[in-house]
Amino acid sequence: MPADLVVRGGRVVTHTGEFRGGLAVSGGRIAAVGADDQLPRGAREIDLEGRVLLPGVVDPHCHLGVDYDYDSDMRTETAAAARGGVTTVLLYARNPKPGYVDFYRERRARGEAQSMIDFGFHFGIQRPEHIAEIPEIAEVTGVQSFKCHMGYEPGNPIGINSSPDDWVFGAMRAAAKLPRGVVSVHCENTALAGMLKDEMKATGRTDLAAYTESRPPFVEETAIHAVIRLAELTGCPLYIVHTSVAAGPGIAAAARARGVDVTVETCPHYLTRTGYDEDLDATAKISPPLRDAGQRAGLWKALLAGQIGTIGTDHVPFRKNGGDVWAEKPGVVSFAWELPLMLHHAVHERGLPLSELVRMNSYTPARQFGLYPKKGALQVGSDADFVVVDLDEEREVRHDGNGTCLWEGWKLRGWPVMTFARGRQVFDGTVDESEHGNGRCVTVPDSQR
Repeated sequence: MPADLVVRGGRVVTHTGEFRGGLAVSGGRIAAVGADDQLPRGAREIDLEGRVLLPGVVDPHCHLGVDYDYDSDMRTETAAAARGGVTTVLLYARNPKPGYVDFYRERRARGEAQSMIDFGFHFGIQRPEHIAEIPEIAEVTGVQSFKCHMGYEPGNPIGINSSPDDWVFGAMRAAAKLPRGVVSVHCENTALAGMLKDEMKATGRTDLAAYTESRPPFVEETAIHAVIRLAELTGCPLYIVHTSVAAGPGIAAAARARGVDVTVETCPHYLTRTGYDEDLDATAKISPPLRDAGQRAGLWKALLAGQIGTIGTDHVPFRKNGGDVWAEKPGVVSFAWELPLMLHHAVHERGLPLSELVRMNSYTPARQFGLYPKKGALQVGSDADFVVVDLDEEREVRHDGNGTCLWEGWKLRGWPVMTFARGRQVFDGTVDESEHGNGRCVTVPDSQR
């Protein structure tokens, strides 16, 4: 019996290397991988004509349903993700109330009704009761990943409660007891950030660079050192989100050398933009802030040295006020452009091997959050999530959706041309709108895994 789909004639890249050939899909999973002559016949066959075939991007960091309606975001933003070769997204979700079990059930059902691709959750620690709930959350929902926020002063524009040290320690101590437990931390020293913000506001400055200068690198570095020590004491795997400072990856590498389980994430905006770019204004506010050119260069050095574990977009559609940077909501959108940005700036400009990009974009996030090898792999039995890339295609960034794009009009080389999610073609130059509602939640109870 032929496979449902066979793709041949490609340059197949995994986190360990590459070969010429393709793969076969049956029942939404990969049924065969290998050279063209080793593949079965397919009811549908595609000749890749030498283009690159990668595992689908697993984006470990996004926020949906924060400013716009959750149902709407799950529809529009997962379509944008499909255009960018993203086949799984993990949402950092916050519930200000006690009790994540009912929250999970509602968000899972609403997400599955709208999403084009698979999705999952991390849950934010927003009150002490959430820490006590961690064992029940893990058992009933399957979610074993929790986030502690730092650096958000009381009254911040998006209403986040920062975690004091006892919350971080308590969450780590509880998560360390779970089979796949991990704690993510937004690393900025909250007291320092608040003090320096007040001092900068007193000068009357409201520009983007003022925001950058109000949170200098040591504010983030201090927090990184602190949470690594707590992870070391508790034995909890630590995931440092959206690292913006050049020293961060090196601090984490030194901790790994002494046995601490710590993974560093950075984002495309920190690798490609600064807080001093003349074409940016307060709408480019991000938390942590865009840095200067020296910090950006240091991040690239760390990435090329293999010290960055993952690339996350921190994608969040916000309505911006376009005025005072202090009142502005922090966040931008980049689902559709993370892969082209990395192909252009990392692979073409800096010679990053494609296998290293796969490691950061697919393999490591899937492994970190308990999804590998179902996700992040091109192996027999894995979900048939993959993206076909034309490395030589040049195209300009165009944004017509919600949220703020920092790359409008940039010409990038290397773009996704086809995206497959569990064997379904969700993108082929245009998004297949009929695929909405076919995405499934991947953070589920063990009985459903």
